[in-house]
Amino acid sequence: MTDSIRPASGFLARLVSLRVAMIAVIMALPLLLPSLSVVQHLDNDLMAYRAAAAPRAASGDFVFVAIDKKSLTEIGTWPWPRAVHAELIDRLVAAGVQDIFLDIDFSTPSQPEHDSRLAKALEEAGGGVILPIFRQQFGARSADPLTVTAPLPIFADHSWPALVDVALDDDGLLRSFPVTEIIDGIPTQSAPAVLAGYSDARTGRLEIDFSIRPETVPTYSVADILSGSIGRDAIDGKSVVVGAYATELKDLFAVPVYGILSGPMLHVMATETLVQDRILRPLRTKPIGLLLAALIIAYTLTFHRQSLGVPLAASAALLTIAEAVSFLFYKHEALVFHTASLWLVFAFGFFLLMAEKVGLSGWLAELAVTENRDIRRVLKRIINDSIDPVIVLDQKRNLLDASQTLSGVLERDEAVVRGSNLSAFAPPALTEALLSLEAIHITEPQQIHSKTVALDIPGRKGRRHLEAVITISPFESRGGQGLSSVGSHVTCISLRDVTARRLYETKLEEMTRIDDLTGLLTRRGLIDAMAATGRGFSVFAIDRHRFGHLNEMLGREKGDGVLQAVAARLRRHAGIDGLTARLAGDVLCFATPGIEGEDALADSAADLLALFDTPFGIDGIKIELNARIGACSGSDNLGHPGKWVEAAELALLDAKRVGGSGWRAYDPASTLRRARSRLLEAELRTGLDQGQFFLLFQPQVSLTSGRLAGAEALLRWQHPTLGMISPAEFISISEANGFICDLGQFMFREACKAATSWPSHVSVAVNISPVQFLRGDLLSDIRAALAASGLAPHRLHVEITESIFVERSEELFSKLDALRDLGVTIALDDFGTGYSSLSYISSLPLDKLKIDQSFVREMVSDPATQSIVQAVMTLAHGLGLKVVGEGVENALQSEMLAAMGCEEGQGYLFGRPQSARQIQALSAAHSLLSGGHDVSLGALAQAG
Repeated sequence: MTDSIRPASGFLARLVSLRVAMIAVIMALPLLLPSLSVVQHLDNDLMAYRAAAAPRAASGDFVFVAIDKKSLTEIGTWPWPRAVHAELIDRLVAAGVQDIFLDIDFSTPSQPEHDSRLAKALEEAGGGVILPIFRQQFGARSADPLTVTAPLPIFADHSWPALVDVALDDDGLLRSFPVTEIIDGIPTQSAPAVLAGYSDARTGRLEIDFSIRPETVPTYSVADILSGSIGRDAIDGKSVVVGAYATELKDLFAVPVYGILSGPMLHVMATETLVQDRILRPLRTKPIGLLLAALIIAYTLTFHRQSLGVPLAASAALLTIAEAVSFLFYKHEALVFHTASLWLVFAFGFFLLMAEKVGLSGWLAELAVTENRDIRRVLKRIINDSIDPVIVLDQKRNLLDASQTLSGVLERDEAVVRGSNLSAFAPPALTEALLSLEAIHITEPQQIHSKTVALDIPGRKGRRHLEAVITISPFESRGGQGLSSVGSHVTCISLRDVTARRLYETKLEEMTRIDDLTGLLTRRGLIDAMAATGRGFSVFAIDRHRFGHLNEMLGREKGDGVLQAVAARLRRHAGIDGLTARLAGDVLCFATPGIEGEDALADSAADLLALFDTPFGIDGIKIELNARIGACSGSDNLGHPGKWVEAAELALLDAKRVGGSGWRAYDPASTLRRARSRLLEAELRTGLDQGQFFLLFQPQVSLTSGRLAGAEALLRWQHPTLGMISPAEFISISEANGFICDLGQFMFREACKAATSWPSHVSVAVNISPVQFLRGDLLSDIRAALAASGLAPHRLHVEITESIFVERSEELFSKLDALRDLGVTIALDDFGTGYSSLSYISSLPLDKLKIDQSFVREMVSDPATQSIVQAVMTLAHGLGLKVVGEGVENALQSEMLAAMGCEEGQGYLFGRPQSARQIQALSAAHSLLSGGHDVSLGALAQAG
């Protein structure tokens, strides 16, 4: 009796254990499933179906100008001369577009005249052109570091850099884009973030919303833009992305929903995602999954004897409702609800329910036996047919099984017989590697040990390279009782012939280190050579003055000959210890071991310049060259050797600013200034959004009555960590990237709002940048500020500078006329310091003329300056203009201006920049002092 009860109790215990295990599994599934690649794949497919079912049109504010088949046919084979890109920029700017993103690599020089033409177009665009920077590997090994590829300095100085890196998911599809990433310690925005004006340094990557239909993005051919067949109204006021569309340019990516899209179109869709506020936010599914698992367990344990119809119907209804809600969340709220793991929990729940209904313990045992048999057959087939040979050995290193390809890889004429010892058929180095791994395994026999070995062995056609992965695993007999005939462990060795790969890597390595034309090291080769020594170097970047002009006169072939002759002379000068390299184009580099002081660095630079004293002979022609040199003493304090080369190139840029030959040493302060400028550039949008910008006002006083006549609005930036930022610093940055238009809107809005609290005779003046005329909607900004504040238009004075009139266009004069028609007062600021011309001053719709403070400051002591100021007064009054003297700091200057007929004065004599509330109090004080009569300058200055 007792003996019969024991098997039953044992079976019951196993059944309970099975139930507990299955319950634990179903409770763990909501936590584990979302991290599995197959579940992520299902969720991605579901999201793609939702995006396809909820199509959304593009905003139309972003235009794709495509380098398509038509453009390649009409313009020519890619790459195009950079003068073509320059013409395209000119036409787009003339058409009134906002931002222009050229998704084209400009990191290497081309023909100098074309580079100069493109640089001029970028400069004339006023910083409104975005150029790409990206990171890539130049070496063949995956461990090689990423190198930042950026536009040449001649282009970067007049453009906005933006990141264009792409990262594919594990399934090879592109679903996301970077927003902000740290490059060289500086936050760098991506192209979509710059185009959309999205600034969030905390966000690394965002998903693209593929419900936006790419066919709704306005798309035009580059050829049509250049031919003028596209009307201005089609692109006026819009941002433009220029990039590859033709299949032969190979800038294509696999994406969900649409299959294949070009890289520039993906930038547009990413920008639309930000602009339309379609940032996809995932909902948390784990709590819901845990609740669902608990409900399934409760139902299974309580109602498992009832019909399956009820849970089937409930599951179908729940699935339908959940998918409908997920679709609506995605379509209307951009919320992503990953449901694949929930449905898999449902499926396992049905399995659990079936197990309870029919008792699957015996069936599971039979299934396990069948599965083990199938696994053995599969493993046998895999080992036998593997292209990379697999060797299985017992504890004594005798062969248990091997692939058919083993003899071919080892170049043996006969097959390896089962039972053969490894030492009888394998290279000795492989046997030695296995013995060393076995010694390690003996110390930890219950652990799995693995090792990768590179084998260099002789072959029938030369040396061969094999890669072997050795794995030792502990092995026990069935049931875990005792050891089998295999022994205490089994060894698996996989071999791979990597000879072709090694030869290819060697060739690539050579190509990346030696320049084909000159035979000198490349930039990569130079950096590696310096790093290998472990010492410091003095690095000199050398550029030949007007070498591009020489190429034009002699032709490219003789120009290359000159470059080779210079390289040969530089190599002889370097001797045994020195290193020579070609960095880019006609820029060579010389590095000598040792960190030289300032005097020694100057002597070395002089020696290099002396190399160019003797003319170079090319085909009987004597050619004289001048050189400019940038020098740097490299050490660990400056970073790795790549930083030394960059420092020498930065010094070379300074040297190029002098005529003829010359040299400059690296100045670390210039690098710090560049880094600070990039940081401020990245913080502008955040600063404006967080209220870090504010206005101060400097009084403008009537020199006849002494009353406050107006105040000039001055923009200030109080950064939370950097403190007060000088306008001279951030204004130039915002003008270069176009953000000055946003700051201008802020200034008009705040200045008009402040002036409404002042007396009606007090005006407010706001400066306008030339960039606002070219790229901003100035009239709309002013109208909006006046309408929001209720300020009378005549109380708003806009101050323009003479630099606006460098290029006199009809559009410029029409905007000024429109401002006059609006009732706004127009003043010409800093008169006499720019491009003033009497031939057109009279034709401008001006009301005021402001004399620059440099004239006011000097007129007291300089009769010539006094005569100039008097002449300006006469000119202004002859044209019916009021005159304002800037920079008035003492009573004598004020009295002289008043005697000459100057109506108003501005400067520290009357008051420093102050808040709007202080201006209101100052106006009251002036009115109290004057009482309707003239007052002394001393009393006026004391009130200010």
